[in-house]
Amino acid sequence: MTLTKDAFKKIILFTIGISILTIGCDFLPIFSNYEILEEQLHQGYLHHLVSSEIILAIICLLIIIHLASLFLLYWSKPSGRLIYLISYITILFFLMLDGDFIEYSLLYPLELLSSFLEIFILYLIYFTPLKKDFSSL
Repeated sequence: MTLTKDAFKKIILFTIGISILTIGCDFLPIFSNYEILEEQLHQGYLHHLVSSEIILAIICLLIIIHLASLFLLYWSKPSGRLIYLISYITILFFLMLDGDFIEYSLLYPLELLSSFLEIFILYLIYFTPLKKDFSSL
């Protein structure tokens, strides 16, 4: 199966859409508030090292960099591959240190789909013929 550049662009747009949908749905009032229960979970190592304001700033910065890297991949910029890889690894490292959280059952399939698409994009830009589109000119 040969994946065209247009199909790759649709995958990137779908990934951005799923990410925005997941983040947006997380703030809907239909879900129960589990703040008291989440306080009893392991808070992670980052909360011991830095304040909540700095953690929020780091999260916002990581999301902006990750979305920017997706747009760079959409426009086939050579720097997009490296920025996407670094932002993905940094987000994984951040999630490992952040602690436990409660995932709503309605949003869990969207999270799984988003995770699959992120790994699929990494596969496409590094191990398929699409990697030629990102070579430096």
